Amino acid sequence: MGMSNELKAAVLDVDGTLYPGALGVELLRALMAAGACHRTRAEGVLEVLRQYKQGAIDFPTMATRAYTLYAQALEGIRCDTVDALAWKVWEEERRKLFGFVRPLVGLLREAGYGCVIISGSPQEMIQRVADELGVSLACGALFSRREGHYTGGVDLSSGALGEKSRIFDAVTRGQDVRLERCFALGDSLTDSALFERLGLPLAFEPEPALRVLAQQRGWAVATREDVLERTRELLAAPAREASPKPHG
Repeated sequence: MGMSNELKAAVLDVDGTLYPGALGVELLRALMAAGACHRTRAEGVLEVLRQYKQGAIDFPTMATRAYTLYAQALEGIRCDTVDALAWKVWEEERRKLFGFVRPLVGLLREAGYGCVIISGSPQEMIQRVADELGVSLACGALFSRREGHYTGGVDLSSGALGEKSRIFDAVTRGQDVRLERCFALGDSLTDSALFERLGLPLAFEPEPALRVLAQQRGWAVATREDVLERTRELLAAPAREASPKPHG
């Protein structure tokens, strides 16, 4: 059953947005340090991320390769081993959440927004962030499991292009969502599909590709210093129609 009143959702990215890095990478490093994963495959993930940073491969290529290798690095490992490490990593990393994060979640709640966390890192890490912030809806990457072990497959590449938009539809299905009043905060190209659809997009310290798009589309841009102020301005602005989807 859908909620009777209209839903205003606030979609928050984690890596590079609420947290200055990539939680999935921290988890992978912890697995490598513990000797708990396939080292060569894990190193392959880091190599793919390096290639993307250097501009040697594009975003879709990076995302596909990184998720495939990440899943293969986990192959055969017990799920509870990874879960236990995820808790340990979060204990280390939780203090690195940007200072604006808790006030931002509070501000959105006060304005009547339901927060949803959608991020490219594994669900094992994204769930920790959601629990920390008291956010009930969270979706990260899902790696295939069978009988308590990882199979080496990918069930959901949450950071691949277009996926966040599909995940948003899945988590809000059956509810009366006012897209023009929904808010989204993110820093990379993977956030652009949502930015195109939701009325209140905010590009946070955007990566170059998203910065270019933000300039073309007239999306608001924020830094860690002014993100609370920018969010307040957006929420107070009269509703604008979400920009029409480009054809093709």
